[in-house]
Amino acid sequence: LDWIEHEQLRPKYADPRIHAAVNCASIGCPALLPEAFTAARLDSQIEDGMRRFMGDPTRNRFTNGKAEISSIFKWFKEDFEKGDKGIGKIEDLLLRYADQLTTTPADREKLKAGPITISYLDYDWSLNDTTR
Repeated sequence: LDWIEHEQLRPKYADPRIHAAVNCASIGCPALLPEAFTAARLDSQIEDGMRRFMGDPTRNRFTNGKAEISSIFKWFKEDFEKGDKGIGKIEDLLLRYADQLTTTPADREKLKAGPITISYLDYDWSLNDTTR
C-alpha cells in the first residue's frame, strides 16, 4: 500500500481526498471502507471516506474556536495545497467539511468566520483491530 499511495496515486492525482481512501490502516488513519472501490462509484466512495474521517472527533475536531486535526494534514500538507476541488490550503479543507468537523451551529459559524487556529493531534500508529 505504501508504494501504491506514495509512488502511484499521490504523484498522479491532485485529489487530496486520496488520503481518506488509501492509508496504512493504523488507528490514526481514516477508517477503511468495508467495500472495494469501483470505477463507477469512486468519487462518491472517496467523498464518503473523507466525510467520515473529518467527522470522527478522535481524528479531527473544531471546538472553542480551535481546529485540532490529524497529523496527516501536516505531513502531507502539499497534497492539500494543489487546488483540487477548490482546496488550496488546509483552511479550505476545514471550511469544506465544516458540517462534519463541528458539532454545534456556533462552532460552525466560528470556523467560517475565521481566522482558524490549527493544532495537530498525536497520531496513533497502533494497528486497527477489527473487533473495535
